[in-house]
Amino acid sequence: MKVQCLSKYFLVGILAAMAILPILSHARCNYPAMFNFGDSTSDTGAIHVVFPNNELAENPPYGETYFGQPTARYGDGRLSVDFFAKALGMPFLSPYLQSVASNFGHGANFAASGATARGTDSFIAPISLTVQINQFKVFKQQVLASIKGHGPLSYLPSAEAFKSGIYTIEIGGNDFSYAYMTLNLTTAQVKATVLPKIAKSIGGAVQALYNEGARNFLVRDVAPQGCGPFWLTYFPHSSNDFDKHGCSISYNNAVLHYNTLLRAELSSLRKQLKDATIIYVNTYDIIYNFFANPSKYGFKATTTACCGIGGKYNYRYNIQCGTSGILNGRTVKAVSCSDPSSYISWDGVHWTDEANRLLTQHILSGQYFEPSFSLASSCDLKTI
Repeated sequence: MKVQCLSKYFLVGILAAMAILPILSHARCNYPAMFNFGDSTSDTGAIHVVFPNNELAENPPYGETYFGQPTARYGDGRLSVDFFAKALGMPFLSPYLQSVASNFGHGANFAASGATARGTDSFIAPISLTVQINQFKVFKQQVLASIKGHGPLSYLPSAEAFKSGIYTIEIGGNDFSYAYMTLNLTTAQVKATVLPKIAKSIGGAVQALYNEGARNFLVRDVAPQGCGPFWLTYFPHSSNDFDKHGCSISYNNAVLHYNTLLRAELSSLRKQLKDATIIYVNTYDIIYNFFANPSKYGFKATTTACCGIGGKYNYRYNIQCGTSGILNGRTVKAVSCSDPSSYISWDGVHWTDEANRLLTQHILSGQYFEPSFSLASSCDLKTI
């Protein structure tokens, strides 16, 4: 009798365990797809397709840390968008413009290096945010037409994914560069004349995507540019323009002013688009904290780039990462440091793989979302 009872309870236990196996083996996420818009901070290969054999990120040492080779990403490895996709249980997003080996089943990446939020006279690249939104519209039309003609296709997002997917926007930094470098504006002039237009452009993009059915938005601000080697070397600075962490006060103040404008723009949109979730992502505070407390995060170098030719900031605009040039009468090459993970800046402009990983970890914590928002309540987030 005891053996029979034990066998009975054992069988019940097995059946109960089998019942929860599907829950354990399949990660839950309410976002079936991700659609990203941005610049080189999240471009996973678009600019390479547009201008092949003409980009720094196509050459070593780009990609060396994670991929072991260049993948047209501006970094030594993964970008924040890569880590974010992984956390949601998705593969890396394929660039929309990539025709070979792409899989759009979990969304698409429309970001392109050099892109600006506002249309410019092809400052770096012609794929502005407006162009990216138009590409998305074409993509959606073609996907829906394919589904209508052939039924669901594993390599394309479902029709529902366009409504319930998550839309991420990370752009604006190049608009600052354009204003300073091409228009020759001061930080005061940029604050007054350019930054309000950038914020409006971002708001317009959210509205346009909303009109296409999008309802879930994560909009990132601009990080502290004044801490980057490019900003510290390309532009002149007075002796009192540096804070205690070596960052430019004036250029960071311009970014903070813009981020305030972006907050206000998104707040206004929330009042109008009441059935949408529009989240401001405060990356500025995350990144600045890396510079303020580097040892806390394992960084040994802050305002110095990993890849360069030496000097205080290890950065020269005319001899950038992976390229060669003449310096003091001899040929030199900008090469990678021995331990990129101990650096915040990879090439003077973009973050290292490790900085991107930590940045994304902080974003996923939910502490830097405005208003308060929990990704973890919608997805079983993967460890990154």
